[in-house]
Amino acid sequence: MALPKKNRLTSKKDIDHVFKRGRTVKGSFLFIKRLDNPKGYSRFAFVVSSKYVSLAVDRNRIKRMFSEKVRRTPALLEHGYDMVVVIHKKVEREQFKELGEELREILFKLT
Repeated sequence: MALPKKNRLTSKKDIDHVFKRGRTVKGSFLFIKRLDNPKGYSRFAFVVSSKYVSLAVDRNRIKRMFSEKVRRTPALLEHGYDMVVVIHKKVEREQFKELGEELREILFKLT
């Protein structure tokens, strides 16, 4: 199940704003940009480049996995943050589970 629409960052303008003004936390495979927002809920965007994950099927699988991790952590959705999650290293299928764990660890560092 996907994130509710209100918890998604969809416009390029909003994502660019988070990139320009947000705080960064890096992991071994991904980094997260976070910016406080005045709304009472958090919004997320997931960026998976074809440079690092070549197959579209795998890119979509990663985005669904990230979305599910965030959705199952209600404490994250209650704060007023805009977050952009970006993969910055080449990832193989065997490492997808590690990606999910890394996302969880970094999100708890941020909150």
